[in-house]
Amino acid sequence: MGKVKYTSQDYPSHPFLLPLASLFQQLSTNPETGLDPIATQKYKDSYGPNELSDKSSVSWHAVLIKQISNAMILVLVLAMALSYGVTDYIEGGVITAVIILNVTIGFYQEFQAEKKMDSLRSLSSPSAQVLRDGIVSSIPSKEVVPGDIVVVKTGDTIPADIRLLEAMALECDEKILTGEAVPVAKETKFETPAGGNELTVGVGDRLNMAYSSSTVTKGRGKGVVVFTGMHTEIGKIAASMQGTQRKANRSLSRKEGGNMQPVKGLGLRIWDSIGKFLGLTVGTPLQRKLSKLAYLLFGCAILLAIIVFGVNRFDVTNEVAIYAISTGE
Repeated sequence: MGKVKYTSQDYPSHPFLLPLASLFQQLSTNPETGLDPIATQKYKDSYGPNELSDKSSVSWHAVLIKQISNAMILVLVLAMALSYGVTDYIEGGVITAVIILNVTIGFYQEFQAEKKMDSLRSLSSPSAQVLRDGIVSSIPSKEVVPGDIVVVKTGDTIPADIRLLEAMALECDEKILTGEAVPVAKETKFETPAGGNELTVGVGDRLNMAYSSSTVTKGRGKGVVVFTGMHTEIGKIAASMQGTQRKANRSLSRKEGGNMQPVKGLGLRIWDSIGKFLGLTVGTPLQRKLSKLAYLLFGCAILLAIIVFGVNRFDVTNEVAIYAISTGE
């Protein structure tokens, strides 16, 4: 069975900037009665369950294979084979140690990152108080959909990203998102600074929003759900940890970039795959620079080896091979 593709949760601008009337209209919801059964089912089918992706199930062998099957390790394996081939066991042993150390450290770091996804999932609220068809009831959090009117109180975990409609002495602990140790006081009459937008107003400064997996430390409130699942702020963190967020301009749809978009998007996706294999487009900026330097040095070594072989008219003896390897190093 193929993977179900759900509708993206998009708005003209971020919900913390939109007038409430516009938000209610787009979500087809009513702040007094909530969603009706028809709209609820429609959004369930369109947006899917309100939960983090299950791609994070930890498979140690998959992580290990990923660490081994990258170009840099393959280059080192080739160098190791050449060293052993010319009976230079000391150099071969050193390269072997480097390979083992590299794979071990990389495996440990990635395996730990994968396991953190389980921790993020455990922070989700198991249930939510939702107003639907005029009745407040408790439902599993994974059934919450955009447009739901959610009621929260002290001790609750926010089930999804919500735009606040009511906030009575409401404070939320958002350190999981912002790192701030002090709970944030929420307000519904939040005024965005002049010229403010999603890029200039940080997550912690959007006082009319409450975020999934944050906890209510004081007061009570009510809000309309605007993002669920992987579209929430905590979901974005999960996606970045998984490396599943697609970069811009990678779409294959003509609707998003014109008639040439499929060709452009496919080309960029191919480049991303090659870059990922070579280690040139993944990892930290320092790791990417080191990868580029390593390939540059490897290219120089190959060039010098070819020159040595050429001088000897490609009559490659053990002595010539050893000299070529030594020159390349």
